[in-house]
Amino acid sequence: MGLFSLNKTKVVSHRIIIRVSVLGVLLPLLNLTGCAHLLLDQNQDQEKAKIYMQLAADQFTQKEYSKATDAIHQALKFQPEFPAAYNHLGIIYMETKRYSKSEEAFKKALQLQPHFPEVQNNMGVLMNKQEKHKEAIPYFEKALTSDTYSTPENALTNMGYAHFKLGNNSKAKIYHQKALDITPQFCLANKNMGDVYAREKSFDKATDFFKKAAITCPLYQESQYKLGLALMKSGQKGLAKNQLEKLIERYKDGPYVERSQEVLKYLN
Repeated sequence: MGLFSLNKTKVVSHRIIIRVSVLGVLLPLLNLTGCAHLLLDQNQDQEKAKIYMQLAADQFTQKEYSKATDAIHQALKFQPEFPAAYNHLGIIYMETKRYSKSEEAFKKALQLQPHFPEVQNNMGVLMNKQEKHKEAIPYFEKALTSDTYSTPENALTNMGYAHFKLGNNSKAKIYHQKALDITPQFCLANKNMGDVYAREKSFDKATDFFKKAAITCPLYQESQYKLGLALMKSGQKGLAKNQLEKLIERYKDGPYVERSQEVLKYLN
């Protein structure tokens, strides 16, 4: 039966092949055209999302947190699965002490991009801010395992701080020193190292680190104040007095100005 049907089948098959061939030409064109429009739309959405992200970054710098949050939500409308947007949202929530929302945003970023060292670091910072220092350390460790992490000195410093708060001075020094090996002028790492040595009553060493932090970041009041204290406790009362008087003259007001005034009463 198949043999007798062969010619008819050939004719029918020929027609089918022609039709498929014609459709074969048209369908790829339709698909390509559709993909082109889709890609164009995606690119436009990505650009719009980036614009809103830049706006949010500017507003965050100006401490316009509500506006920055709105801008990020606008970015997410154009690019719903944008890990960096959730990271930025987490930072804003953390800065405004909405810690539950901050953690939720960071976790969403990690869900979308599990290997995101900046977010791992930020989660650790969030834990530190809530005095959950033991919980913070694994996040910093995860961040440091990434070959793509461009600022490992941040996680190293933050991990050193967590160990400091847990009372482990030796580990605190190890991690802060690793951060300083990468970025010798890193203000926060120098200031934190000063804190470690001050706790150990090694005031000469503390003075050296506070001085580095104060010179590198002259607007960093805490380092300026702690330099004055370290100088005083190392027996250099004249230099301490001079340091604290300069702090008061430069900043006029603020918590470290008030503390400096109290210390000066003692020095005078």
